[in-house]
Amino acid sequence: MKYYTVILILLLFSHNLLAQQNKKRIKVDGIAAIVGSEAVFMSDIQALKLQLKEQGLLTDDTDDCKILETILKEKVLVNEALRDTTITKNVTRETVREQARQQLNYIKAQAGGLEQVLDMYNKNSEEELLEAITDFNYKRELASAMQNKITENIEITPDEVKEFFESIPQEELPEFSTQVELQQIVIKPKPDKEEEERVVKRLNEIREDILKGDKTFRAQAVLYSEDPGTRINGGLMTIDKNTPLVQEFKDIAFMLEEGEISKPFKTDYGWHIVTVEKIKGRKRDIRHILMIPKIKQKNKDEAKKLLQDIKEKIEKGELTFEEAAKNFSDDEQSAKLGGLLIDPNSNESLLEVTRLDPKIHGQLIGRNEGDITDIIEETDPAGRISYKIYRVKKKIPAHKADFIKDYAKIAQMALEAKKQKKIKEWIKDRIKNIYIRLADEYKNCNFEINWTANE
Repeated sequence: MKYYTVILILLLFSHNLLAQQNKKRIKVDGIAAIVGSEAVFMSDIQALKLQLKEQGLLTDDTDDCKILETILKEKVLVNEALRDTTITKNVTRETVREQARQQLNYIKAQAGGLEQVLDMYNKNSEEELLEAITDFNYKRELASAMQNKITENIEITPDEVKEFFESIPQEELPEFSTQVELQQIVIKPKPDKEEEERVVKRLNEIREDILKGDKTFRAQAVLYSEDPGTRINGGLMTIDKNTPLVQEFKDIAFMLEEGEISKPFKTDYGWHIVTVEKIKGRKRDIRHILMIPKIKQKNKDEAKKLLQDIKEKIEKGELTFEEAAKNFSDDEQSAKLGGLLIDPNSNESLLEVTRLDPKIHGQLIGRNEGDITDIIEETDPAGRISYKIYRVKKKIPAHKADFIKDYAKIAQMALEAKKQKKIKEWIKDRIKNIYIRLADEYKNCNFEINWTANE
């Protein structure tokens, strides 16, 4: 992931705060379980159930018992992670709190102010909400780190994949939706040279005012920065060399001394100035101001026309899609691969159509291998416009799982099943030394793990 906090926020926001939002709507009291020194409330079960339902993940057999067991497993993982210094050294509340602060800043910017956000999440103060977000994220990070440690050495062999597939009853084989391999060509409208010069000049003026002491960096960031994730907090970010920022940004931020202000520099996101407020070992508190050059309509029209011309040349056979992508596309990563898109999560080129952006999904309806979409206008979270065309390189219709055709997906399923088995065995061993007590109404649940063995 590149620099620009808003991207991270958009990915995490719905997961990290939905439970908080749901609790506002739930009027359920009572303790469902105790794990160590922590309680699991009945409202936690109902909140998670609502979250799963709203995400379309609630199945007919997902009852309160299964949801409670999911929560219990996470509690045990967190409990053990807190005892493991190799984990707590890397997963700290300080780091998570900064991430939570950036999330909250973005939410405030989108909702129109703090008052609206506090009402939305039923909190009395900004500090209370910030603490809730931090606590939620911290526990999720700890649980994830513990799972990764438990399963870090687990691998899967072809024989195990075959055994896993053959163990699935024919009538229970998973259905895979339509999958495609897509190639893309991306053309991004560019601002005029005069506009870039205007932005650089303005940033230099802001920098000079701060250096003279007439203005503070924080105040100028609130007034002028176009980064919605940090603007409301005066451009403040806490970073280290592993923070997911574009390299140009990190290079500048780690070259500066405390109090020093960079000259304007450019990244894919626009023009910046950065200052280092405090150096804390490997971490740095920095502030930055982002300004994005405006793009005139004629530049947008020219970019769209360029892509239309490229598309026509491909359709006439004057050049291949691969050649056009390598020579003209503004997306460097896919351009190197002849425009081929790769799923960053699985590192696979086959993409499930149902998980694509609705704009792309709609363009693929009725199209077969070799077909090219119309020009699609897309706007990223930073508000930048790009024009794209996609070519269907390969298409696999919806079907029941096939061992040969879907080997990569089946192997991933087999590996995940093996990991879950290991985590389950690990939890069974750990709960021997953890105080766990269930409310009477949950003692007869058909759990995977005997949670009451030590009562």
